[in-house]
Amino acid sequence: MRHPRRTTTSATAALLLACALGAAACDSGTPADTRPRTVAAFTTDRPLTADALGRAAEQLRRRAELLGLADPKVTTDGGVLSLSVAGPIGDRLTALTHRPALEFRPVLAASADGAPPATPVTGLVPAPLQDRFAALDCAAAPAAADPAADPAAADPGEQVLACDSAQQPQGRSKFALGPVALRGPDITDSSAVLDPNGSGWQVQLNFTPAGTTAFADLTGRIAVLDSPANQLAVVLDGAVLSHPAVQQAITGGGAVITGSFDADEAKRLAAQLATPALPADLHPVTPSP
Repeated sequence: MRHPRRTTTSATAALLLACALGAAACDSGTPADTRPRTVAAFTTDRPLTADALGRAAEQLRRRAELLGLADPKVTTDGGVLSLSVAGPIGDRLTALTHRPALEFRPVLAASADGAPPATPVTGLVPAPLQDRFAALDCAAAPAAADPAADPAAADPGEQVLACDSAQQPQGRSKFALGPVALRGPDITDSSAVLDPNGSGWQVQLNFTPAGTTAFADLTGRIAVLDSPANQLAVVLDGAVLSHPAVQQAITGGGAVITGSFDADEAKRLAAQLATPALPADLHPVTPSP
């Protein structure tokens, strides 16, 4: 994830507490929740048109609602979006503006980076990636350990390297992945659900018509291949969340992301993926001294 250049604004605070009495910004409009309201101000590095600002305001309100913030309301003034909620925002401030980079990529090769003896590589590592794949140490590095796995640096049309998002008992696996087949903009909606079969929290996705076609084509193509080429990597911010094997073409227009989520993590990711229209450079207003 990246750090865009910040611009100054006339707003005086990024986050402030205000009493529900005596301030219009604190008027909840919902008498059932009488908690003091928290107001957070956001802006962008580049000016937005009135239409774009209105869309951003609605997306910000919806994301706040999906994140579980109570009675969210958003107003705009001079390019600044002010979000008012009942109660605290807490650690969800970053989640309000972060745009996760979600990609679906076919697995080309995989190997576990555990203690010796080394795990043999399964699949075929493309020749241009072989030296970097051999040198990549996922066990001692962040999940997005290779520059090619960085969502800011990776070309969607190129093959890349990536690591597991979390350490596994057998060590952290590393992958060679094919070009992107689907991305976040191919998603129309997402929701956090508890798997009825007891495997924990998941994030359900619904695709656009174009995304549905691309997903069906990809899953149909890799389903007939040998492991690990029949696996589809779900890549979030450069790290592999999961890499399920595909048995047949998936044509229903949706998918499920698993990844050892707890309830808050699943709801946070679902909220971010369901609101992709937020401007990429939206950030909290820097408090003035």
